[in-house]
This record gives sequence, C-alpha cells and structure tokens, in this order.
Amino acid sequence: MNRELFVQAVQRNAARVTHYQSGKDGQSGGCDCIGLIIGAVRMLGETWQGTHGSNYAARYRMRSLAPVTDKAQLQRGQLVYKCREAGDSRYALPDRYKNHPDSRDYYHVGVVMSVSPLEILHCSTGGIHRDTAPGAWRFAGELDMVTEDMVSYPMTVHSANGGSVNLRQSPAQSAPRLALIPCGTTVSVLSHADESWALVEALGKVGYMMRRFLKAPDTVQLTLPRDAAQALLMALKSSLGA
Repeated sequence: MNRELFVQAVQRNAARVTHYQSGKDGQSGGCDCIGLIIGAVRMLGETWQGTHGSNYAARYRMRSLAPVTDKAQLQRGQLVYKCREAGDSRYALPDRYKNHPDSRDYYHVGVVMSVSPLEILHCSTGGIHRDTAPGAWRFAGELDMVTEDMVSYPMTVHSANGGSVNLRQSPAQSAPRLALIPCGTTVSVLSHADESWALVEALGKVGYMMRRFLKAPDTVQLTLPRDAAQALLMALKSSLGA
C-alpha cells in the first residue's frame, strides 16, 4: 500500500465521517481515531489484522515509532500518537497490554497529511479535526502496511469530442475538480479506485479520472534497474532465437 494512496484514502474516509463513534471506521458515518486509519486501509481493499484500537496499532502495527522532538521530523503519511505515561492523570492502559514492555497509554492517533504547512488529521469528539502544530502529539512512525513503492504505468487521455477531461479530488462526478487535462496528455495511472475510476498523476497533480477516458499509448517506455533490463534483454533474445 503506497504512501500517497494511503493519504488519499484517509482524506476520502474523513469526508464521509459525520460524527465520532467508538469502534467504527467511517463506513456508516461514525468513526473513532483508529477507525480513520482502518477505514482508509479497507477502502484500498486491504484487511486490518488485529484489534481496533490505537494502543494495539502503536505496539503491533508500526514499522517504527519514535518521540517527536521537532515538527521537521514529521513526514506525510506518518501516524502520530498522543500518549500518557504510567502515573499520569487519566492514564488508562487497557489490561491486555499490562505485560507489554511499553507501558505508555497511546490513547489517540492521527495522520500527517502535509508537512508544509503542517496538517494532522484525526477523529475525536465532534468528528474530524485538523491540527496545524505538533502540540500533544508525542510519537510518530510508519504504519507497517505503508511503503514508498509505487507501481505505475502510462495511459493517454482521450475523449470522443477531443475535449479536456476532468481530474477530480475523489472518485465521484460531484467531487471538486482539480484540473482539466487536455486530450492526448500522457498520465501515470497509480491505482484503480474501482471499476469506473483510476487514481492518476497528471500535469503535476494527483487525482481521480474516469477510466473510460484513458487508453493505452501507441508506445510504452519502461524504466528498469540494470539487472532487470539485462534479464529482459536475454529473455527476448532467447525467445527470438538470437
């Protein structure tokens, strides 16, 4: 699950949240803090393994988790946590974690949506909130399901009348338009949101375009590591009897 796809999914999940509700992931309008992340994961067709809880996520679903000492260390797509130490007022670590070596109570989690300016998206009482300073966010790290790898491929924008095609903020015809992409533009397809929509990068913007406006280009340029390119060349020579 690529970082950019994850951030986009968190934004889409937040848009459907109408109220705070413990144990929910946004699908029915209700959502809690970890539900904002779990709902985004599920929107991308992935499965959340384990407990619905921020304390569980902090202990078992993070690739790394480190104290936040400067907002400059935060990265887009990271999870951030508020926590209490044993002995603090309102410390309430669930019993299931009492024997874990990390005794902190990670009672709240959010997602870094951007770093300049800083925006941390989270769900708590009152619904969705956006923080612009680190504040009480004390720990940050990478969700173990999120990677930097992005598999993309080129497609060409086309339309029956030759007109420009809408690039939208989310996969819906009613969603805000990010840009008009001219017919004939080559775009990078990052993912298929569903049967009708694709997530694409076009003219420096990332958004959603209807798949019926995309077609394979006449020629395709591949960029491969040297070893992979040599292996492909040898395979082609072998198949052609060269």
